[in-house]
Amino acid sequence: MSYILGMDTGGTYTDGVIVDSIAKKVLCKAKSLTTKEDLTIGIKNCLSYLDETYYKKIALVSLSTTLATNAIVENRGCRVGLILFGHMLEGEELPADVCKIIKGEFDIMGRLKEDMDEEQARQAIESMKGKVDAIAISGYASVRNPKHERRAQELVKEILDVPTVYAHQLTTSLGFYHRTVTAILNVRLIPIIAELIAATKKVLQEKNIHAPIMIVKGDGTLMTEEMAKERPIETILSGPAASVIGGCFLTGEKNAMIMDMGGTTTDIALIENGIVKIKKEGASVGGWRTRVQAAEISTFGLGGDSRIYLDTKGNLQIGPKKAMPLCIAGHKYPYLIHELKSFQRWGSFKAYHDQEADCYLLLKQPNESLLTEKERKIVQRLSDGPHSITKLAESISLDPEVVDLTNLVEEGYLVRISVTPTDILHVQGKYNQWNTDIARAGAEILAKRMEVPLNIFLKKAADMIYAKLALTALQSIANVEEKDFDISENEAAMYLIQQAFSPNPNSFFQSLFTLRQPIIGIGAPAEAWLGGAAEILKSNLIIPEHAEVANAVGAAVGQIMETIEILIHIDTKSNTYILNTPWSREVYKTLQEAEFYAIHEGRKYLQQLFEEIGCDRCDITQKYKENKFVNEAMEVDTFSDAVLILTAVGNIASVVK
Repeated sequence: MSYILGMDTGGTYTDGVIVDSIAKKVLCKAKSLTTKEDLTIGIKNCLSYLDETYYKKIALVSLSTTLATNAIVENRGCRVGLILFGHMLEGEELPADVCKIIKGEFDIMGRLKEDMDEEQARQAIESMKGKVDAIAISGYASVRNPKHERRAQELVKEILDVPTVYAHQLTTSLGFYHRTVTAILNVRLIPIIAELIAATKKVLQEKNIHAPIMIVKGDGTLMTEEMAKERPIETILSGPAASVIGGCFLTGEKNAMIMDMGGTTTDIALIENGIVKIKKEGASVGGWRTRVQAAEISTFGLGGDSRIYLDTKGNLQIGPKKAMPLCIAGHKYPYLIHELKSFQRWGSFKAYHDQEADCYLLLKQPNESLLTEKERKIVQRLSDGPHSITKLAESISLDPEVVDLTNLVEEGYLVRISVTPTDILHVQGKYNQWNTDIARAGAEILAKRMEVPLNIFLKKAADMIYAKLALTALQSIANVEEKDFDISENEAAMYLIQQAFSPNPNSFFQSLFTLRQPIIGIGAPAEAWLGGAAEILKSNLIIPEHAEVANAVGAAVGQIMETIEILIHIDTKSNTYILNTPWSREVYKTLQEAEFYAIHEGRKYLQQLFEEIGCDRCDITQKYKENKFVNEAMEVDTFSDAVLILTAVGNIASVVK
């Protein structure tokens, strides 16, 4: 029998499952906290909870992750140098640390306009020594002729020997700016994904699991370990895409809304005929539009770790910022409960950035020269472990309301520990994995601040979570973002819940409330929270078995797919046909010759690629679209250009047979 180990490394948890690829059955599953400071710890902990008797039968390891997405959002990754051919992208922001423009350009047909200045290129590359860790290369119209990009890569390897990527290998789409951004982000992510793969391989070796590794792409399909190291940009939205695949696999539903509630976010996708839509224009992450194809998934800042707090008016707020749940911190640092209970204060404390229920953990040591005197004292105080905001304020002889540690949190030096939906579940008695006492202490602080009994506070918090989840479902259907509301998202959520349980809801809400397709709830907090949201929406909720590890299941049961686009266009000056493939540019005298080469060589390329990863069976489909223009003088339609799209699909089970 052939078993597949599926793993998902998320921002909060690392999940693992072992799946029988033949019987399509989950054999065992596990969860552990992700340890960002050392990924091997979380991966090792996760594997230790799986049944070791299955280890020897594991023939393939498949990974999904949110690390790449989070790194872009948090502006992390290696230092990137950019080499541009043709001209500067005037007025456009680029995520590169150093940028050099080199002479050399092709026109939109791939014809040479200006030779590459090799001496200038050498000098530019030399000037980047010690300043960058990787280089992205992008040229105008490089998808029509990659000659300059390829030569520049040869020079980088000769002079610096750092990782490089040229833009045309990541996308065949026109659009100089977005193609350049994609190339820059790709090289920035190389160490992020390399670290995940290295950590996974280290743990697998310790566990005597000897199997190849594949990675889930943002469209839910799989790629090889080698390809992931070269093209890590394609792993953005990998985790949510794997969740969608896992949700479909676990339920067998073909038409549904999938809601994946994790620690940081809730991801929503609509499935039609068993297929999730793909963003053909490219995925947007962290404010950057890329040319990477990814599943059409809406992401909202609401999860099990969303911070619950009171604003300056005393109103309850949930998210979108994340915090470490008090119950988790209290499990590891029990003394925190005494700090919360000992230093409770009531009255005029109205600041919302730090509250008495908040504690802080030092994640990494900041550069002390960049800190204020107060910040230095607080960081020093945190060196022996986390403390409450009131304890920290006392150590520097200040009132808690004037201590604002938001900047240190946003810069990644501190982790805020606070009341979250996970804590609410502990206090309600619906979940008891961690420390319930400290969760109750934090909830009591907020209840007293609101001047309501604890049970009323818990109901208000739960109702708001239900309403906000329902609101995110409606937003995803209507493609409406928070910025499009005339009122705040929290106000919209409360209005929504009033309408949902009103005997006479207005006509707008009547038309929205009954979702035609069921909701598939997945993710660790799904069972606890999505029922209330589905009740508001008057929709059928399906929580499948193994919902809490659906992302890892999706990684294990995904398909291997690779798509290439080959372009054919006519050069009217020479009356020849130019063929642009991902690997070369060729010129043919006739359209028939160009078409034959495109189909023959394209299929051969895909077959060889699948053979290299051990998948000897793949289905290749082709789509050919020809464009013509009306030649009025000759009164005929004349060939303009054409695109051949070849897609190869292989079942993951064929790799592990």
